[in-house]
Amino acid sequence: MARAANVRLRPIQDKVFAEIELAPGETKTIGRSTQADVVVEDPSLSRQHARITVTSDGAAIIEDLGSTNGVFVNGAKRSSSKVAFGDRLMFGSVEYELEKLEVADEEDRSGGDRTFVRMPMVATGVDKKAVEALLATSKELMAFGDLQGLLDRVLDRLQPILNPDRSAVILIDKVTGDLLPRAVRPAGAYTSVSDFASATVVRQSLNAREVLVAYDARSDARLAEAQSVLIAGVRSALCVPLLGRAGPIGALYADQLITKGGFTPDRVQYASAFAAHAAAALETAQLYEDRERHFRSTLEALAKAIDARDHYTAGHSERVTKYTLALARAKGIKDEELEIIRRAGMLHDIGKVGIPDNVLLKPGPLDPAERKIMESHVIVGYQMLEALPFLTDALPSVRGHHERWDGQGYPDRLAGLDIHPHARLMGVGDSFDAMTSARPYRNALPMEEAIRRVHNDRGKQFDPDAVDAFDQVHEEFNEIRVAGLEQVRIATSGQFKAVK
Repeated sequence: MARAANVRLRPIQDKVFAEIELAPGETKTIGRSTQADVVVEDPSLSRQHARITVTSDGAAIIEDLGSTNGVFVNGAKRSSSKVAFGDRLMFGSVEYELEKLEVADEEDRSGGDRTFVRMPMVATGVDKKAVEALLATSKELMAFGDLQGLLDRVLDRLQPILNPDRSAVILIDKVTGDLLPRAVRPAGAYTSVSDFASATVVRQSLNAREVLVAYDARSDARLAEAQSVLIAGVRSALCVPLLGRAGPIGALYADQLITKGGFTPDRVQYASAFAAHAAAALETAQLYEDRERHFRSTLEALAKAIDARDHYTAGHSERVTKYTLALARAKGIKDEELEIIRRAGMLHDIGKVGIPDNVLLKPGPLDPAERKIMESHVIVGYQMLEALPFLTDALPSVRGHHERWDGQGYPDRLAGLDIHPHARLMGVGDSFDAMTSARPYRNALPMEEAIRRVHNDRGKQFDPDAVDAFDQVHEEFNEIRVAGLEQVRIATSGQFKAVK
């Protein structure tokens, strides 16, 4: 005959958590670890979260075992406290009410052993928008290949689940280990972790791999030194670790201001489930981005190697990139397009890998047949890169930087606005570098003569708007030119005298 239980912890959210029963003289630990007496699979609980003891005379005592999110008795955080029937106990986001229970015989209970508690991922009673957002997350997020687009969509999807005033996706820099907010809502609300929370708190959540919840940030000791939280008037804050296969990759942060009611336990559970989907997608996107970055670096190294085949054009791709970026900024082109231009600039002559040395390195003007071979480099480069999805936006400039405004260029004899805007800018940068770079059969043109020739071909070879932009950045072009001359001087070891 087992002892009669006289204490029961009844879950406030009926049908979501199982009941926990204790008899006089019995002690049970509660936590996520399978080593706990009562296993509650909820991310807001620590592995060993709390201990509840019923003394021989029936008194109940609750103790916090150093948990991340604390133990609360009737809304007040407690490290150790005697509790009475009717008291409400909260472990993380899991809430129970203490009740008196009389059971004659343990073996007569139909429920059996109730010390292992499993919580379903989707709780009942949550509004339809949150359910739909969670169900759509895995399918939608895994379809993203662009990391920044994915980060932004994560926060968009988080909105109907938590209804936060502010939110952020924080990623861990693989090299430095720094915490970097990579997506923020509302846009521009903060630029560093210290702008909205405590880096210590975020790292605590990451290290413990546990959800950290502050139901009342104003009275939570963990946020006592986070002045930004107090200044912003934050009522409730939430930090969910984003766990990849190899460990934490970042965190999902959200808060609500005093004007709202704060995050509820069911919303915390949804945020945790959401973060699990998001983490898988983010890890995949990061791997793709890493692969893309390494592959792009390889291509750029190849482009530089092509430049190096002819020491008279050493650094050409790098200078053309800088010239084109200067023109793009002068025209007010958006930041996200500048990376496209940078990639195109570094790779615009990669097709020269297919040009024979006797043509590429010929120390004099090319004859018509050789000219035709040289001009094929734009097609060769285009064909080399067209199968790479991360370079799709750069292809028009790789193929079209030798097209002319008057339609007399190559390879497609495009004219005017039919030429891609980036290619029109690159045509100016590429031609300027050719004019101001020395060759065995001629010296580099002085800056003034190069400017005159660019102006002379306004509306002929060059887009008039591109020439207008060129006029705005003379000084920057000259700085790039002078630095390039020095680079060539070093590469050629004084084989010719550069014109300054």
